[in-house]
Amino acid sequence: MTEIPKNPRWGNENRNKKADAILQTILNFTDLSLKKTTWLDIGCGGGKIALHIAPHVKSIMGIDPEPWSQWADFQKTQPNLQLIQASIDQLAIPDNSVDVIICNQVYEHVPDPQLLIAEIHRLLKTGGYCYFAGPNLLFPIEPHVFLPFVHWLPRNVAIKLMRFFGSKGILDAYSENYWTLQTWLADFEIHNAVPYIIKNPAKYDKTSLLWRMLSYLPTAILQNLTWLSPGFVFVLKKN
Repeated sequence: MTEIPKNPRWGNENRNKKADAILQTILNFTDLSLKKTTWLDIGCGGGKIALHIAPHVKSIMGIDPEPWSQWADFQKTQPNLQLIQASIDQLAIPDNSVDVIICNQVYEHVPDPQLLIAEIHRLLKTGGYCYFAGPNLLFPIEPHVFLPFVHWLPRNVAIKLMRFFGSKGILDAYSENYWTLQTWLADFEIHNAVPYIIKNPAKYDKTSLLWRMLSYLPTAILQNLTWLSPGFVFVLKKN
């Protein structure tokens, strides 16, 4: 029997802080009454983000291609939480049925990110929102293996170089740039949350000197420089 893993290989720490950041962003960019909303966390991993959001919402479902050992305990803790093993192309969820979707660091891992985005659009109610976050191809450090420039090379060349230099990381993410994502997300009303996050470090538990310095930059500059950001955070609205 295959052992069910306990934690995602990318980590399961500080998921409560990530859940708080997602809630803070949704509250700022929407007028939703959270206790009345149904949520879906696509690529929920170990399920801790969904677990921490559950007390604030009507119901939340998390899906992931892999099952995780803690899911059963989490669902007992929060009766309005459901965690299921499924991929995005297997979802039997009705059209226009979800108020808020979380798509956090997922688009770069799926075989067909445009199908993922189409499914998000299908599942959201009219007027519903998606928290959509992921890495930026143009940022020089690849965030999954923490190496410079390897994601700019042909994948077979990058893997050979990583092996040559003794890297144990797995380069299995395919990030995109700001303009490609804007094109893929064109069916939504797109709100760029990066400037708001940078301007409000205390709300996101960002206390370093660098974050405080960045917070003094004008919003217009932050908006225009988002294409250079390490990652993107968009709040998408289905109109």
